[in-house]
Amino acid sequence: MTREEALAHLTASSAHLRGQAARALGVVGRPSDLQRLRLAQKLEMVSHVNYALQDSIRRLAQQQQPQLLAHDEGEVISDDVRRQIRGQAVEWISGFLLHEIASPIGLVRLAAKRELANRWDSSETKRHLESVGRVFEAIETLKNAAAVPRPQEFDLASLIDELIGAYPEDVTEWISMIGSRPFVIKGDPSLIRMVVVNGLRNAVESQQTVGRPPQSHDVTVSWGETDVDYWVSVLDHGLGINGPIETAFEIGNSTKKNHTGFGLAIARQAVETMIGSLNLEPAKDGGALYTSRWRK
Repeated sequence: MTREEALAHLTASSAHLRGQAARALGVVGRPSDLQRLRLAQKLEMVSHVNYALQDSIRRLAQQQQPQLLAHDEGEVISDDVRRQIRGQAVEWISGFLLHEIASPIGLVRLAAKRELANRWDSSETKRHLESVGRVFEAIETLKNAAAVPRPQEFDLASLIDELIGAYPEDVTEWISMIGSRPFVIKGDPSLIRMVVVNGLRNAVESQQTVGRPPQSHDVTVSWGETDVDYWVSVLDHGLGINGPIETAFEIGNSTKKNHTGFGLAIARQAVETMIGSLNLEPAKDGGALYTSRWRK
């Protein structure tokens, strides 16, 4: 397919033809085609075509001359490339914090424990240092969420069983699961674990504070695949979403006791590292729907 044909087919009625055109432009396209590719991506509703457009946008953006980036960076760098840059920055900054600050805090803890002696266990110093420790554990998890994926074959259904099985029986009795068994996929189980753990924890906690005894199927975990991606969703009938949804993904934003506010930020970073997306939205009958998707 020539460049001219590919550009023309970006608006074809056939998703198959649009996908072919998107992939072809990653090879025969020019940086000057970026504007048309980005417009096509905004309008594209078919996931596999959207992924092909992202790939071609990234390739053509990398061909841009450095001086163009300096003059008009916002028009050159695609959202996909921005996410990759952000992931690299997150990994570097979190690694710096862990290396430079975590060790001195450990020394402060040892000194305080020695100086306070018998008063240590009931001290405010201990309580505050434990809070700082939880933040640094979250930072380390965030760093791992931004690391290069290490894909391997594993059973996603078994992983979800394991995560649900960590809860006591009086909780698991109202959690339902819907999905194929076994469900063997190729992906990074550590990243996927971060995503599922957060969605499950938020759903269970929301259900426990709703003000009524939990009922069967109050939390439902589902999983599956399309031709281009895998997905996991967690649906609950709890308290729902308070405030603007996007603020829930901000680091440090939490109204829950002993929560660092890193959970959703970690989950989103993990899924973006796998080239995917994470959505949180109000459920149809109350509660919340948490959906993650990542590329095969």
